[in-house]
Amino acid sequence: MELFSFDALGHRFALVLDHELQLERVTLDDKVMSVKPFEEYQRAHQFEDEVLGKFQLGFNVDPRAQVVNYQLQRHNVDLIAGVAELSEPAKALFAEEEAQVAAAQAVEPVAEPKSKMSGILLAGIALKLFKSFKVLKVALVAASVTVYSVIFTVEFALALVAVLMFHEYGHVRAMKKFGIATKGFYLIPFMGGVAVGDRARTQWESLYISMMGPVYGLFMTVIFYLVFLVTGSHFCGLVAAISAFLNLVNLFPIHPLDGGQVVKALVFSRRNRLAFLALLGLSAVCLYGAWELGFYFLCFFIIIGVMDIISSWSVPVSADLIPLKTYGIWFSLLWYLGVAVAFILIIMLLVAAQVPGAEIVTKILSS
Repeated sequence: MELFSFDALGHRFALVLDHELQLERVTLDDKVMSVKPFEEYQRAHQFEDEVLGKFQLGFNVDPRAQVVNYQLQRHNVDLIAGVAELSEPAKALFAEEEAQVAAAQAVEPVAEPKSKMSGILLAGIALKLFKSFKVLKVALVAASVTVYSVIFTVEFALALVAVLMFHEYGHVRAMKKFGIATKGFYLIPFMGGVAVGDRARTQWESLYISMMGPVYGLFMTVIFYLVFLVTGSHFCGLVAAISAFLNLVNLFPIHPLDGGQVVKALVFSRRNRLAFLALLGLSAVCLYGAWELGFYFLCFFIIIGVMDIISSWSVPVSADLIPLKTYGIWFSLLWYLGVAVAFILIIMLLVAAQVPGAEIVTKILSS
């Protein structure tokens, strides 16, 4: 929903409000330039256009007068200031919120009996503990270890769970770095793990969060490989082999795997239709290969990923995440390929050194 707009330098500036996600976006000729949480009526956005340079847009919303006072600066020099009328949908939204606040203030709270209030308090505490999901997290970890122990061995199960937990921890740390609310990660037997958090605001945030899982996995792989070389520990060699393989698989350009998320961020940053069709074609090839190999769980994820890609492409550019700039696209592509090559080289070293556990990787790869 567009809040207000104005023209300057022959271009159209606008502020768009995503009421559902509580985000506001500044657009320049319908291209998203800045995204921030919508928390108060007075805000300021700083953004840069490759051609026009750096801007700062400040504004103050007056919901009762249904107008916005705005000021646009270019390279810290005042460019334009004025008053814009709120759009009709914005007027209706603010009027509804004002009415809700007034109605809430008009209702006086009724005193509850002490015993009833105590019961409500205890129920609230119990609900808070349940929402923390700490017990559920521990239960899922225990379930994963148990399931993988039955299928393989206890040693293999412990190594696999350790790899999954460290990988997902990398995603969680990346979310916290950007101030994105997260509930941590959960292990799901037969399906790996998942880090739970709010939606990223930019394509760079999305790409960075996706990459940090494999990056943490790369650190873990190198450390356990070096410890194996020094100590000859079978368990350390097993962890290194499993970590290298699983993180490499996660970098496959299949949505919603981490590699697929990275490729999606690169493609959507340019909104190139040919690249979008190439991404769908690559997904179709991967779907066929997974079906032929009998990886039906992977087929399910690929189908869900394709549905997400198509639905995301239909989102207007003004409502999309802030795209990567040209240098950001090239840096991210080299980063992605570099991490993938590093895992391939480590797997080759593990196989050449006949590291215990590497035979599992070679069997899977040879199949």
